[in-house]
Amino acid sequence: MNIVNSTITPTIAGRAQAGAGRAQAGAGGVQASAGGARAGLPWPSRLVVETSTRCNLACAMCPKQNGCDDGEGGGDGDFAEELFRALAPAFPRLESLVLNGIGEPLLHPALADFVRQARAAMPPDSTIGFQTNGVLMDEASAMSLIEAGADRICVSLDALDESLYAGIRTGGKLSRTLAAIEALGKARKATGKDRARIGIEFVVRRDNLAELPRVVSWAVKHGVDFMLVSQLFPYEKASVDETAYDANLDLALELRAKHEARGAARGLDITRYPEVYLKYSKTAEDESIVAIVKELQAEAIGRGITLNLERLFRHDATWMEGARRVFAEAHSIAGAAGLELALPEAAPKSQRACEFVEGGSAFVSRDGKVHPCYFLWHRYACHVGGWEKLVAPKSFGSLEERGILEIWNDKAFATFRTTCSATSIPSASTATSPSATMCN
Repeated sequence: MNIVNSTITPTIAGRAQAGAGRAQAGAGGVQASAGGARAGLPWPSRLVVETSTRCNLACAMCPKQNGCDDGEGGGDGDFAEELFRALAPAFPRLESLVLNGIGEPLLHPALADFVRQARAAMPPDSTIGFQTNGVLMDEASAMSLIEAGADRICVSLDALDESLYAGIRTGGKLSRTLAAIEALGKARKATGKDRARIGIEFVVRRDNLAELPRVVSWAVKHGVDFMLVSQLFPYEKASVDETAYDANLDLALELRAKHEARGAARGLDITRYPEVYLKYSKTAEDESIVAIVKELQAEAIGRGITLNLERLFRHDATWMEGARRVFAEAHSIAGAAGLELALPEAAPKSQRACEFVEGGSAFVSRDGKVHPCYFLWHRYACHVGGWEKLVAPKSFGSLEERGILEIWNDKAFATFRTTCSATSIPSASTATSPSATMCN
């Protein structure tokens, strides 16, 4: 499960995260209201509940394969039924319930019961959803979940090429995943639950980018309602080179283009800067290139734009233009067929906000601890902007000790949400040090 891969950059979600999570939004999401108004309500608008930390696949891009744990040494397990009942006071005002974490939701034997309990207490227009690798999804389980009230079910599908799929979803079989999506379609028709929406999550990497339009076309032909496309979030250093997005901020790239054009007008190629700036003896041309880059830096400082020169001059414009063409093709196919398609940005935005927190959301980990987001849910390492970033879980209370609404309204938790909503959250990929974001 790639809950953190729900967004282009590591806000996490993301995926980050990696959305909010775009993945979370499709599985039953709440959009952040202006000024983060939902974050100030005395109840959560969305809960993301980690039903299990067990998984039947071993995907290399998952935090589970890269030392992720809860920091308590508890090992893998399932969300206890008594803990789920403890969430009941929040259900009557809940807009969205997402039953996901770092494990596979279908491994929990009481998943359909959880859905049924929540659906009976939640508002009629609320949503209940989850993401799955699809391995355990057959017609019987699809029927059970949709009848119980699940109305946003998203299946991970990153390629239609069998060998490529197997290399990404280690231990999975493409045929099982495709069958899971078809089973959901049959169950929706058989139950008459037209409100149930079926989705696909596609995690973009360099090796599967070209597969995206093919998967969109397949989704259109097989009754899929929405697709969530998210960027790979690197939990291990080896996966950094597999990311398909540019780590430079959008405004940093605009600055480079502007000053590159200035240099070109004078017959100067400022992309030579990395090779000339340390030269002891510089030619007049070298000095001119250095001067232009200094002006670029000065403008960035004056405008408050974060940039890293080494990364900025490694920018692969050809690759990014190719990625944008693939995204445009996928968008065109989806648009013509009426398929809802959420695409990530090709480069992180300079002005950012935490949609998860501002949307009034909270993450409940498998052990019943309540976290402010799905970036601060477990202990793990990730690699962003050339740094190894060590993340520790942050909890504001446990359901074993206090009620969900008491935890939500805890002064420290409320202050965290207010501060986060009033702050422009920097992209973790552009942080100047591993501790540069407020989420540490």
